[in-house]
Parts: sequence; structure tokens; C-alpha cells
Amino acid sequence: MTSYRFLDAMGTVVEEADFADHATALAWARADDHDEDIQRVEYQDPGPQHDWRWAGPLLD
Repeated sequence: MTSYRFLDAMGTVVEEADFADHATALAWARADDHDEDIQRVEYQDPGPQHDWRWAGPLLD
């Protein structure tokens, strides 16, 4: 599992969760049943630095 974080337009983390892959995390972010408007999805790189990386666009 990979850790993902979901950010609003101001870059504030509004949710964190673990998903098996980017496609599943992005599909979850696109769902309309969130309290906050998710603008960006990032995942934690498994490398030694554990940097946060962009998971991909939210547009269909």
C-alpha cells in the first residue's frame, strides 16, 4: 500500500489514506462525496527521502 494525501486549493492537506495504486487514489479523489474540494493528490515516494510526489491530474 502507498500513502496518499489530498490537498485543497490552498495546499492544505484535507485527507490522508492508503491505496494500492494511483488510479484508485485518483478515482477516490474525483468522487463528489467529500467535505472539501480536492485539488491535488500526492503520494509518498518509497525512496530513502520519503518525499511527496504528484500522483497525476484529477481531470477525466
